[in-house]
Amino acid sequence: MKQRVSLFAEGTFRIKAGQRENSMYKVFLVDDDPFILEELIDIVQWEENGFEVAGSSTDPEEALSKIPELDPEVVFCDLKMPGLDGNEMIRRLREGGAECEFVMISAYDSFENVRTFFQQTGFDYILKPVNTEDIQMVLEKLMAKLGRKYPLERQPVLTDNPEFNKLVTYLNENYEEKITLGGLAQKFGFSRNYICALFQKYFNKSLNLYLTELRMEHAKRLLLDKTILIKEVAYRCGYMDYYHFFKVFKDYYGISPREMQEQNT
Repeated sequence: MKQRVSLFAEGTFRIKAGQRENSMYKVFLVDDDPFILEELIDIVQWEENGFEVAGSSTDPEEALSKIPELDPEVVFCDLKMPGLDGNEMIRRLREGGAECEFVMISAYDSFENVRTFFQQTGFDYILKPVNTEDIQMVLEKLMAKLGRKYPLERQPVLTDNPEFNKLVTYLNENYEEKITLGGLAQKFGFSRNYICALFQKYFNKSLNLYLTELRMEHAKRLLLDKTILIKEVAYRCGYMDYYHFFKVFKDYYGISPREMQEQNT
């Protein structure tokens, strides 16, 4: 019997998100260990970040046929799998015309493995054991890139739900602060899942993507002022971690904050 080995680092488990909603970016998961797939599905807050797990497989050969049928926007896959490793699976999918983003989750970080992955336009490479902060950062970067890749039409701020309008107005006026789904739920008396559902219903996007768009637009305006340090821009847009801000900004706009500031000269 195969021994169960946890994908996640000890102490990083989070509560499983609620029922999936429509109009989300589709994710497909590939790992030869069924326990790993179970953890990925149950622990990662996919729905709260605007994703749904559309399918999964422990057999990379099976994944080769399922992925084109489901046409997900993102594929998370393991590197070392029997018969067909992750990089070879990605190569064959790319040759077949797959345009999805690939995220590799692996215990192996050799230069050749990583180089091969990124040569095949892989999106990100996460080392095991994973912590949920790593996954969260990758999901936020994915949402920023997918938002540019598959732009969604902006909706009016006001909806037919007055209480939700108050929440949206609060975000529009306070996005520089630290905002969490749990904090919003407590402040406005909604459940976490209901807030996610409202953003999908009215804006066809996740709360995180809506908040990222607000912050990125504000960052772009701030960068017009050459006297403001980029670290200050990050702080004034609600990012305490400059590296996180830099990655999200570059994934969103395709250039670094410094490059955008220089373009404004």
